Amino acid sequence: MAGKATRKSLGWACGISVLIGAAVLTCSPMAEAQGTVSPALEVQPTQPAKIDRSMHGSKKGILTKAKGGTVWIDRASFVLAPDAVVENQLGFPMELRNYRWDGVEYHVLYWLGTGQADRQITHMIISLPE
Repeated sequence: MAGKATRKSLGWACGISVLIGAAVLTCSPMAEAQGTVSPALEVQPTQPAKIDRSMHGSKKGILTKAKGGTVWIDRASFVLAPDAVVENQLGFPMELRNYRWDGVEYHVLYWLGTGQADRQITHMIISLPE
């Protein structure tokens, strides 16, 4: 019985050694020089979309409520478009769907979609109190 345990533990140790050796080879400068490292592993962080404040068609209003993907501006409700870009007044992105506001008064600058999406906000800048 002791012989079987020894063979299993040796097999396990050999397997680990092979994995470590493969990792060292893959990450070595020599492997990079030979082009064997996949460029797909080099993930570049994406920059959040910035709102062009000079974009035509903006509207101003007072946001009084936000819940999920719906906001109330000047007593009218609007849905955020699936790819809506929302920023605060300093240009930092906000994930408005995570907020639940009621009874607030924040000045907003917003843009609506066109056609069937005319009740969807595509871009919005919220001026939060400082």
